[in-house]
Amino acid sequence: MTTRDDVTDLPEYRDNPFIAQLPPLLSAREALRTMAAPPIFNEKERGYAAHLRAHCVLRLKNYFEPLENHLQLEAKFGMLLRQGYLSRNPNTTDYIRRLQDGYERVVGKDLAAVRRPVRSTASSFALVGCSGIGKSYGMARVLELYPQVVHHAEPFSLDQVVWLKLDSPYKGSPKQLCISFFQEMDNLLGTRYRARYGASRSSLDEMMVQMAQMANLHALGVLIVDEIQHIKEAPGTGADALLNFLVTLVNTIGIPVIVIGTLGALPLLQGDFRQARRASGLGSLVWERMEVGATWNHFVDRMWSYQWTREVSPLTGEIRQALYEESQGIVDVLVNLFMMAQLRAIQLGVLRGRPERIDAGLLRQVASEHMRLIAPMINALKRGDREAIAGFEISKTISC
Repeated sequence: MTTRDDVTDLPEYRDNPFIAQLPPLLSAREALRTMAAPPIFNEKERGYAAHLRAHCVLRLKNYFEPLENHLQLEAKFGMLLRQGYLSRNPNTTDYIRRLQDGYERVVGKDLAAVRRPVRSTASSFALVGCSGIGKSYGMARVLELYPQVVHHAEPFSLDQVVWLKLDSPYKGSPKQLCISFFQEMDNLLGTRYRARYGASRSSLDEMMVQMAQMANLHALGVLIVDEIQHIKEAPGTGADALLNFLVTLVNTIGIPVIVIGTLGALPLLQGDFRQARRASGLGSLVWERMEVGATWNHFVDRMWSYQWTREVSPLTGEIRQALYEESQGIVDVLVNLFMMAQLRAIQLGVLRGRPERIDAGLLRQVASEHMRLIAPMINALKRGDREAIAGFEISKTISC
């Protein structure tokens, strides 16, 4: 007989209101089942009219099949979130001291201002990988396991923000990141932080101090900054300022931070030992494209079962090879290729009376016609040119 242990059974997590309101930890099997997002599918739909089936095929746009790397991400997020709350327990005097330090920073407009230093248990990690590999979608599926806001009446009346996700400013402006933070908090809580603290006349130091204070007052569990590679475009020392600010949130304010980016972000995180060390607080995750093997075969097998063509095309070795050659193991490309191939097969059935069948030839033809914009990246992947790969962002260039 097995029993389900709760995380609050652990002594370090016990009697912490911020942790007690979080959902139970999931086993690997539970995480796989909960994170999965299969498309709605019924075999009878293959008998629908062509124009209806075309819309059914579009369900694949939101298809998500959790793999081993997603389980690692879910587990790391759960650890990062709960560990970050250890030194921010509202039932302890350390919590009061943190609030007092926040007041000192606001008054002095100085992030370094402290009355009595409090140990931080916050950590961080970076999630880096080739564009289109599923980093942002995987993170989104993990975040959906957690409520974003929890209201507390005791021991303090406050709205706990469990997680907040921001996109890195395109030009790498720390000021714009602060403004985005205020706006997202307003959207969640109905506050007016952007109007009060995000005015153009406010200095960067003032904004950063207020952002840190809001994160503290609302017990922000984790801050996620996506598309971190964008800060390469920051003029002057903007990139260093933003990265240093994120490090300060972890070390001084005690807010865990996750940064997500393409391979182009690696030089940013590795160029400075201090940043690289902080980004690896719980072990950084570098997601490579899938290689042909058990994981690839599992994903393709599951995906291939969702066919809305009149005929069910068998998954042959030739088709597997074509799928890999044209997608190079990039999940986003693979799913879009399968989706567009079905749409093309249905279209050919209507216009030319052809059997609605997917074969290797059709896959290669669709890739040639509809994926021209990402052809340079696919070719770079085939050559193994990592420098060229790091410069590509493909998620917004695939169309159907």
